[in-house]
Amino acid sequence: MISRSLFGLVASAVIALAAAGCGRTEGYRYKLTLAVNTPDGVKRGSSVVEVVFWNVSIPERGIMHKLRGEALHLDLGSGARPLIALLTSQLHPKYAATQFEYQKAIRWSRDAGPGDNILSELYGQPSAAGTGVRTTSWSANFMDNVARIARMRGPHKIAPADLPDLVTFADSSDPKSVILVDPNDPQATLGPNITWHEITLEMTDEPITTGITTKLRWLPAYVDKNLDGSNHGPKKELANILNSFDFDQSGDLKGSR
Repeated sequence: MISRSLFGLVASAVIALAAAGCGRTEGYRYKLTLAVNTPDGVKRGSSVVEVVFWNVSIPERGIMHKLRGEALHLDLGSGARPLIALLTSQLHPKYAATQFEYQKAIRWSRDAGPGDNILSELYGQPSAAGTGVRTTSWSANFMDNVARIARMRGPHKIAPADLPDLVTFADSSDPKSVILVDPNDPQATLGPNITWHEITLEMTDEPITTGITTKLRWLPAYVDKNLDGSNHGPKKELANILNSFDFDQSGDLKGSR
């Protein structure tokens, strides 16, 4: 199986090749805010992430994307496990009889932020989220819609099921102790009396969030390996699936090692 770091090198090469055929570029910054009820009151945290889309003609005509930002790390108080909303959504695979049903079930794209369905519902027109190269007779409309959504302001409530993958750590200093959090039952992993207060999503001009390495100091060491320390394996255990890509796509991690 190709490691995430090797995949990144291949993707970078493809992007560099595609740059020769680049056309229009549009993007937006989204702000995800989590507010959680705890025994010590409401704990609230946000993260601003940027997604950029551009037209390409190589290796095929379509639209590609790049995400830049980091996961949302919410401290729930002294002695409590943190709640982390990853940049990615891959731990709850969707199964459907048809491609249409599959697309309808996706609420958060794998690695491009809010999914088509969420943005369509919040902003009233076909969405602007992408999941890779698209064959596009409609690319102009797509780019127009990205630009339109980028101008929108104001928070919108979304449901727990709309979130990217959520995790916590039994010990925040030990990446192998990562635990999946069920968005519909956060108490199961985060402790009693931990419930959702509010979840919102909005477009913003705020700076992209930084600083997750001050919370997870080991993160730069996992650019080229999974959280269990491997760079291969059966991909069955959570620590063997996740690596720094799921937590940080700022491009700064290699330089901080």
